[in-house]
Amino acid sequence: MAKENLLSTFLDEAAEVHAFTHGIYAGLTEWKGAEIPDNPDVAAEPHYYKGGYILGTLLRWGALIALGGMAFGL
Repeated sequence: MAKENLLSTFLDEAAEVHAFTHGIYAGLTEWKGAEIPDNPDVAAEPHYYKGGYILGTLLRWGALIALGGMAFGL
């Protein structure tokens, strides 16, 4: 049995991409926390949603820190 490349199965289905994208959007726009939305793709792949939420939150904070640094000349 050959060892399967794990990266070849990452985001290889439409439901995974959809859930991950929903998570990124939620991480960028929501301040209250990640509540799993009522969406069949997200319900099927909640771990992709949560991973996308973490990435979106990190992107949001990175953008805020960068903008704050530019605003205050840091």
